Amino acid sequence: MKKQLVILGAGYGGLLTAVRLEEKTKHLDDVEIVLVDRNDYHQYLHLAYEIVTDAKKVSDLTVPLTELLEKRKIRFFQATVHEIELTNKVVRTDKGDLPYSELVVALGSEPNFYHIRGAEEHSLCINSVEAAAQIRDRLKKVLAQGKDAKIVVGGGGFTGVEVAGEILDELKCHVIIIEGSETLLPSWGIPEFSRKTADVLTGMGAEFIFGKLIVEVKPDTIIFDDGSQIGYSLFIWTGGVQGSRVAGRSGLKTGKGNRVEINEFCEAVGFPGVYVVGDCALVVDSKTGEILPQCVEIALQQAEVVAENLYADVTAGERTIYVPKFSGLILAVGEKYGIGRISGVKLEGHLAQMIKRIIHLQYVYQIAGLREIFKEIV
Repeated sequence: MKKQLVILGAGYGGLLTAVRLEEKTKHLDDVEIVLVDRNDYHQYLHLAYEIVTDAKKVSDLTVPLTELLEKRKIRFFQATVHEIELTNKVVRTDKGDLPYSELVVALGSEPNFYHIRGAEEHSLCINSVEAAAQIRDRLKKVLAQGKDAKIVVGGGGFTGVEVAGEILDELKCHVIIIEGSETLLPSWGIPEFSRKTADVLTGMGAEFIFGKLIVEVKPDTIIFDDGSQIGYSLFIWTGGVQGSRVAGRSGLKTGKGNRVEINEFCEAVGFPGVYVVGDCALVVDSKTGEILPQCVEIALQQAEVVAENLYADVTAGERTIYVPKFSGLILAVGEKYGIGRISGVKLEGHLAQMIKRIIHLQYVYQIAGLREIFKEIV
C-alpha cells in the first residue's frame, strides 16, 4: 500500500515542500504526494499590495499549479480544508475526506481583528490576491465619487506601510495610517528605519495617528479608546494576522498568534508525522528565545527541512534538525523607495527595491525555473 504524504496549502512553504519532496521521492513507487489548496494557482502574496493600485494585475502575481506541477509526480487536490482528524489521520474537506500517512500543515495565516467590534464587517484586508483586487475595485469607486476620499489604513506594520505607500505613490489620495504604538513598524525594533519610513511617507502626503487603539468600526467611522473618532471612505485593516484556525480547532497545540508549536524537526508538538510549515508555525530562535516573524524566508527554510525529514521517514533515514536563520526584510515604500537590512547590511532607496526584486526572482526560479523568470522579466 502506498504511503500518502499530504501537504495542506500551496503557498510558499507548502509548494516548495511538495517540489523538494517530489525531487527526492520520484524514484519510489510506494509514495504518493498530494498537494491540497482551495485555489488552482500559486500566488505571490508578498507583492499583493501592487494589485491595489492596478500597478499589477492578478494574473501577474499568480501561476497556475498545473504549470508548476507539470511533469512532476504530485497529485493536486483542489479543496477547502475544514478540519484535520488527527486520531484517524484524515483531512476533512468540502470535496470529501482525504486520508494521509504523514501530513504537512502549511495553511498560512488569516487576519486577526482582536475582537474589535465591527472591524471584520467594515474593513478590507490584503490576505490574498483576490482580496487585493477587491480593495482596488473599492478604491476606484471611492475615488470616482469626486469627493475628498479618506483612505484609512489600520496598522502601521510592514503590510500597512507597503499598502499605504503604494496608494500614495500611484493614486495621490488622502491616506491616514493608524498605529496603536508610538511609532511605525514597532515589531521591527529599528528606530532609525521607523523614522526614515515615516519621513518618506510624510513627504508623500501621509498622515498618522499614533498611540490610539481602535475599539469599534462603524460603516463610515472609527472610534478610539479615548472616545475620539474619525470618518473614512475606505478602511483597510493591516493590524495583525494569526495562524490558520483550522490547526487550532483540529487539536494541534498553538501558542502566540494561534501559531502551532513545533519541535526541532518542524513537527507539531505531540503529533509525530505531522509537520507544520510557514505562517501557521510558531518558529522560535533556539539561541535567543525570540519568536521569528511570519515571512517567506522562514517558510522556505522550513520547506527544505521538512522535505528532508519526510524523505527520511519513508526511507528509515536520519532526520534533519531545523535551525532557523532570519536574514532580514526589505520594505517597499511606494515604487521608488525601499529600506531594510539583509544579513546585517543596511539597504535603502533604489538599491533596496532592486534587491527586493532579485529576492523575488530567486524564489520564482526555485519553484518554477527559468521559464517563469523570463515571463517575469518580459
